[in-house]
Amino acid sequence: MNRSAQKTDGKQTSSLVSYTRLDIPQIELFETAVAFEPECDPITAHERLRQVFGQKAGAGQFLFRADSSVPGRFWVRSTVPWKVKPAGASAFEPKRVIIQLAAGLMYHFALPVCVGHEVYEGEEKLLHPFPTAAEFEAWFSANALSFGLKPLMFTASLRSLRFRYEGVPYRIDHAMFEGALEVAEPERMKRQILRGFGSHRRAGLGLLHLYN
Repeated sequence: MNRSAQKTDGKQTSSLVSYTRLDIPQIELFETAVAFEPECDPITAHERLRQVFGQKAGAGQFLFRADSSVPGRFWVRSTVPWKVKPAGASAFEPKRVIIQLAAGLMYHFALPVCVGHEVYEGEEKLLHPFPTAAEFEAWFSANALSFGLKPLMFTASLRSLRFRYEGVPYRIDHAMFEGALEVAEPERMKRQILRGFGSHRRAGLGLLHLYN
């Protein structure tokens, strides 16, 4: 902040002539709840959402997760305003959210994520999720800087996502991370937030929720 001094009627006064502007890295997002029929599974929900955004979850435009309290309802976060609602769904008007990502800012966070050991059977890559919470925690600590963040404190609890898709039962073992983190590298963290974390993002995993 700069000030200039001038004299008026023999007295010295100060006037503000300019401000130093601080440009804080940030992401503009749009969040809403989308309700399909109660029996709607996450893969079917993903296909309907993909038709809205023209991309798969994690390709840059949207991520989503199931609402654990209401069957068929999903929380959706996108980088663009909605033009239409998904087929057969009701939805609230998306709320515009600005997430600031200046280095050193701290947030509480929640992250449902599926990671583990990758193996190949022929040309097919398979993922075997970590069997213990300690292995999930070690993975997060080891990769945090590559995600552009610094963990301050966190815990992981084991979860299972169960549903039927086209009559076939599915089970996806994963972990729910909860704790606090600090922004370390804004641009890297921004890319990771938009892309999502881990595997099975089309089943509603990998969305990082930040809150104060």
